Formats: sequence, C-alpha cells, structure tokens
Amino acid sequence: MNQLGKRLLTSAVLISIALAVIFFLPHWCFFVVVEVLVLMGLWEFFSLAEQKGLLIHRAFGLVFGALLPFSAYLSLQPTNLLMVCVALFIFLFNRRSPDKTITSVSVSVFGIIYVAWFFSYLIKIKLLPDGAAWVFYTILIVKSGDAAAYFVGKKFGKTKLLEHVSPKKSIEGAIAQMIATIALSVGSVFYLHVSPFHLFILGTAVGALALLGDLAESLIKRDAGVKDSGNIPGLGGILDVLDSLLFTIPVVYFYLTMILGFERL
Repeated sequence: MNQLGKRLLTSAVLISIALAVIFFLPHWCFFVVVEVLVLMGLWEFFSLAEQKGLLIHRAFGLVFGALLPFSAYLSLQPTNLLMVCVALFIFLFNRRSPDKTITSVSVSVFGIIYVAWFFSYLIKIKLLPDGAAWVFYTILIVKSGDAAAYFVGKKFGKTKLLEHVSPKKSIEGAIAQMIATIALSVGSVFYLHVSPFHLFILGTAVGALALLGDLAESLIKRDAGVKDSGNIPGLGGILDVLDSLLFTIPVVYFYLTMILGFERL
C-alpha cells in the first residue's frame, strides 16, 4: 500500500473511533482517550528532546502530564502547573550537579504545557452545553483543513511557505487550509446554535492557529532532525496528528466561554 493509501486507511479508522468516543460511548471513555493521547504525545515530545541531548525526566513529566486531564475536569490546571514546577525543583535538589538545570526544567515544563495542558482543554469543551457537538466541530474543521492543505499542496503547491521550517508546506496549501476551515466552520451552523458571524470569526482564528500549530511542531522536529514524531502508518506520530489541534482547542474553549458566555454543565 502506498503512502496515500496508508494515510486514508489510518484516517478512516481514527475518524470512526473518534465519532464513537465523542457521541456514543460513556464520558469516562472520552477522558481515557484524551489521557492516552496526552501520554503518547508527551512520550514523543520527550523523545524528540532527548535526541537533542537534553536532560529530560520522562517519568516525572508523564506523571504530571497525566494529572492535567483530570484537573481539567476539576478546573485545577493552574494549581497543577504550580505543583509541577515546585515538585520538579524538589526532584532536582537531589542531583549532585546543577548542570543543565535550566534546560531540564524549561523543556520538561514546556512539554507538559504544550501537549498535556493545551490538549486537555478538549475535556473542558466536552463539559460545555452541546459539548460533544463542539468537540466534533473543532476536530472536523481542523483536520479537514489539514487534509485540504495536504491534497492541494501536493497537487498545486509551488510557492514555499517557510522552507527552512517545513520544506513541503506551500502557500497554496495554506490558502486551501484556511478556506476549508472557514467554510466548514460557517457550514456548522446547521448543527450548532450559533450565528454564522461567530462561526466565521472562530473558523478564521482556528484556521490561522492550526497552521501555526503545524509549523510549530515541524520546527521542533526539524531541530531534532526527524521527519515524523512517531510511527503511525501514513500519519507519522501522535504529535503529527495533534499538532494543529494543540493551539486551537484552548482558543475554541475560551471563545465559547468568554465571548459566547457558555457555562460548563
């Protein structure tokens, strides 16, 4: 099977699982899936950091990263991040040498924020009114935008976007991503009780941040000297799947709660 075939097959399987978890399975299944994705994403991020020779406390990071999805349900994430910093320094007090303390703390905490904290906002969205529909909306418009960028860029992409960050990404693909994201966002008015105006604004913000999220992960991989963050057939790694969602999920949550006034159930 060629690369495109693997990509389509893997995507079909993941979409089927996502739909089942979002709409049909109990809430605890949704939390478990988010937890698993957070841990897998953190594992890949720490592996990329270690390939750069950085000192990473993998077990420590995974334990505290695993706590963030639970604290998202209890609205305790800022408190948990404080605990992460305090506990990490206490852990480092036991080392005989202070060498690489700055990089160790910085990279470990950044990984927890970048992967675990950002992605755990998906749980917060699920707990809002019509939360399942908004989770579906977020994943739909982001990943459809990714698909548009991939296929249009592959077929028509000639002008490089940021070649030193991601050699294969093109301006044509980026434009297609924005158009697809905004169009699907506005089209979601048929199942979301929100005006097309808000869906247009949200779709525009999501499209731009999804592109930035994709480029951000490409920059991390390029620094680590790898093509993919993992070995999922046709898709790379978990971070390659989640990258465009990490910046967008918190923005969707804050737009719903701060602009539209949604309150958690």
